[in-house]
Formats: sequence, structure tokens, C-alpha cells
Amino acid sequence: MGHKSTNAEIEQRVKAVYGLLVKSYSRFQILQYASEQWDVSERTADIYIQRARQLIQQDSEIERPQWLAAAIARLVEYEKRAGSDDRQLLTAIKALETQAKLLRFDMS
Repeated sequence: MGHKSTNAEIEQRVKAVYGLLVKSYSRFQILQYASEQWDVSERTADIYIQRARQLIQQDSEIERPQWLAAAIARLVEYEKRAGSDDRQLLTAIKALETQAKLLRFDMS
């Protein structure tokens, strides 16, 4: 095993494991990745997994109003990007319709 990791390295690794968990990597796959990429032990990789799962838990505790606001902000950005390209107008319209649906505006 290599040198003692810095706090910045550990945080970067936890974020990487977070991404792998979100992509449905198994524990075995993450252990293999951690061993190959960072030359860390199974125990250390398990600590990264545990910390990444804690971050996922924190992210999932978002309340409906916060989630709704973030979703609307993303849709506005999608609409803006799609609307600037004449070939993507249907995407812009769909983003606008989805915003209206989330906000419970009647589009009929």
C-alpha cells in the first residue's frame, strides 16, 4: 500500500465512490476500482464506501420544495439551451410543459 492520503485526496476518492454508487457499481467493483486506482486496502475502500453512502443519504433528505425548485431551475436551463437552437424547439417546449406540470399549472 502507498503513502498516507491527504484529506483532499480522501475527499476526492469519496466523491469518486459516490459516483460509482450512483451508477450502481457493486461493492466488489468499487473495491477493485479502489485497489487499481489508489492502491488502497479493502478496509480503506469500505470506509470510502461508507462515507459516500452518508453523502447519498444527506442528498436524499432534501425536502419537496427544495427538490422542486432545483428541478424547475434545471428545466429552465434545458429550455434556454434548447430554445437557442431551432432544431431543438420541441425539446424546449417539452421542458416548458414539464415545468408547468411540476408547478401544477393547467395547460389545457
